[in-house]
Amino acid sequence: MTSSTTSKTKTPAPHSMTKSVHCFAPCKLILSGEHAVLYHCPALSMAIDLKTHCYLSYTPSKTGQIRIQLTDFETENTYSFSEWQAQAQKISKRFQHFKQGQLAIEAVLTSPFELVLITLWLFHQQYPITTADWQINLQSNVPIGRGLGSSAAVIVSLLAGLLKFHQAETPPQTLLELAKQIESYQHGKSSGLDPATLIYAGLLKYQINQPIEHLTPQPLTAWLIDTGAPQSHTGECVHAVKQRHQADAELWQSFKNISFEIQQAWLTQQTKQLKQAIQANQKLLVQIGVVPKKIERFIQRLDHTLNAASKVCGAGSVLGDKAGMVLCLSDVAPTKLCQEYGYPCWPLKVQTQGVQCVLD
Repeated sequence: MTSSTTSKTKTPAPHSMTKSVHCFAPCKLILSGEHAVLYHCPALSMAIDLKTHCYLSYTPSKTGQIRIQLTDFETENTYSFSEWQAQAQKISKRFQHFKQGQLAIEAVLTSPFELVLITLWLFHQQYPITTADWQINLQSNVPIGRGLGSSAAVIVSLLAGLLKFHQAETPPQTLLELAKQIESYQHGKSSGLDPATLIYAGLLKYQINQPIEHLTPQPLTAWLIDTGAPQSHTGECVHAVKQRHQADAELWQSFKNISFEIQQAWLTQQTKQLKQAIQANQKLLVQIGVVPKKIERFIQRLDHTLNAASKVCGAGSVLGDKAGMVLCLSDVAPTKLCQEYGYPCWPLKVQTQGVQCVLD
């Protein structure tokens, strides 16, 4: 939907006595289907215990302003309501130019502030934001730009806080649809996988136009390895894969089959089969060209040295030698090899609780 076609829903104004709300969302890790999900293949995604926090405060005011603090970037900006809306309309125009093929997706949002501004704007089309002095503080322990859904976590936690303030009782599916619309400004076309994982949590089987399926939680001994922020934007990776492989039905069927194998191994707790399927998934990611050579060699060494199964999680990269997060299934911590490469690593912990809000 666009600002010109969305009907506004009347909602109560934020209660004047409510001072602030604190919302927090987990991040996500994709076991399978990170690119294939856009081609109507199932994806398996889990919420993990790294959180993004949104502190949202409201003070009644006749003129209104929006102060955005990005703690992790050590920066802040303040916008009047008219400045915010003017900026958001410019972003919307750039997005239209992208959809018409006149602009690259990375040129739509040119700063972290603009993701917040467009989130506010698209929320405003459905739930008019009351003129007031708003303060938004965003902070996270999620490594940014690593394929963990940090953008989706900002969107979902901010939307949840806005809904809480405007007393809008919204089912999860409605929150998901709005988050998908906003996330497309960041990535070009949102599958909905990232926000769905942050909203519903646990391990999900997600497929476009299909009901979300929750898979039974299982114990998992695994590690997250940070290879660094990819040089290429998620939207660039999605576009590159589309150009090369969009019509390759056999390839996407292979991704679909691997997701099924991972699901079955997970549900039956067959560790050997799960590792084999994870390794097969990694080979498919190499095939579509989103695994830099350095990371490919690193993963081969991991698997050989530790009897592990490892894969890139997220969009990967079509440039440079960094690929975001790598998942490593291993009974032994990959500390030594990670130190050799200079990669931080830590144990993975599945999060079973989705986005939450607490009124202060």
